[in-house]
Amino acid sequence: MANDDFYQTLLKDVGSLKGAEIADVCGFDSFIDDSQTQALPNTVKVASLGDLSDFFRVSQDTLVHKAVKDLWRINEDKTGNVVIERLFDPDTKEPIRV
Repeated sequence: MANDDFYQTLLKDVGSLKGAEIADVCGFDSFIDDSQTQALPNTVKVASLGDLSDFFRVSQDTLVHKAVKDLWRINEDKTGNVVIERLFDPDTKEPIRV
């Protein structure tokens, strides 16, 4: 199955992925391409509320990822899209976990 056919089938069956885009160098391709070492992107464009189902909201602009327990911030990018961004400790450069 060609990549375009696979993507179209995925979009047809799962409507919440429509408009979902990765705003980082990693993303869906990183799960296919072994050369990518980062499992989760640092910034994700939010297309619908369904994109936030893996998170708990702990404040107006802060989320906690349910599985890995790291902190994310809800922001608006330069083009007006809503994005979530993983928060990192400035000293260790590691994701901030709760």
